[in-house]
Amino acid sequence: MSGGSYWIADFHCDTLFQIMRHGGELHKRPEGHLDVERLTAAGVDLQVFAIYAPVKSARGPLHEALLMAETFWQAVDRKLLQPVLWSEDLCADASGVRGLLSLEGADPLHGDVELLRLFFRLGVRVMGLTWNGSNALADGVDVAEGGRGLTELGRCIVKEMNRLGMLVDVSHLSERSFWDVISVCEGPVIASHSNARAICSHRRNLSDAQLRAVAASGGVVGLNFYPPFLASAGEAGLADILRHAEHMLSVMGRGHVGLGSDFDGVNRLPEGITGVESLPILGGAMEKAFGVEVTEEIMGGSFVNLLVSVLPKKPSDQ
Repeated sequence: MSGGSYWIADFHCDTLFQIMRHGGELHKRPEGHLDVERLTAAGVDLQVFAIYAPVKSARGPLHEALLMAETFWQAVDRKLLQPVLWSEDLCADASGVRGLLSLEGADPLHGDVELLRLFFRLGVRVMGLTWNGSNALADGVDVAEGGRGLTELGRCIVKEMNRLGMLVDVSHLSERSFWDVISVCEGPVIASHSNARAICSHRRNLSDAQLRAVAASGGVVGLNFYPPFLASAGEAGLADILRHAEHMLSVMGRGHVGLGSDFDGVNRLPEGITGVESLPILGGAMEKAFGVEVTEEIMGGSFVNLLVSVLPKKPSDQ
């Protein structure tokens, strides 16, 4: 741990996408919700950096995804981040912030399982099959009820992810696609940045049945800080994050709730959260609401324990 007495791990940010669109350095950015300097100051131990390159990307999704991966690896080369590739990378002592790559939507694969293996070689250890729309693998949440769900290619990709040791992320899937993934996936599934629909009825949030299914798989759901996912009307604040956490704990049980901030992927944040620098404040509020042990799990332990169990062991020749 680089910070305080427990792990702080955030499972979703779109900082690489913002750098791709607007420039800047991962080390220090005058704008946005996070950079490595602020992650370090906040005591964050692990940050998952999403690669988001939809099919309509100007240079094509594969091109832009590779450039985002290169931004990440340049930071690793400069010793700004410690990459998480193998389960051992979370067990060994490390100075500074650990970074892990995820792929938000499979458009960069162009329907080719060989490219999935390439992205694994590039360090991607988590992938969501779609964003909000449809692609060759599955339907997203914007697809009307009764869509096609997970395709045969999607089933093939999920099985290959299981073989490689990659986590399947269901955050943006339609309900039919979600349940198809649950039926096919042979290991834990996660929702990296989703909340409880029983508290806020947004389509991107998960029903209690979905929350239970993620927990039953051994997976984790990351609390999303986007106000429209937290509160159905008006402004949102820290109390709304705690309300979702409390409900998810009651439905899923301990060890299945984490953080999925969506920093740099949202245009506003709840009152009391200005960026990654606010995570220690959130941790303090959680300690008052839930106690230290549950807070340790939500702030990072749940996701870290899952990664240790799912990520492959480091090959003996590396």
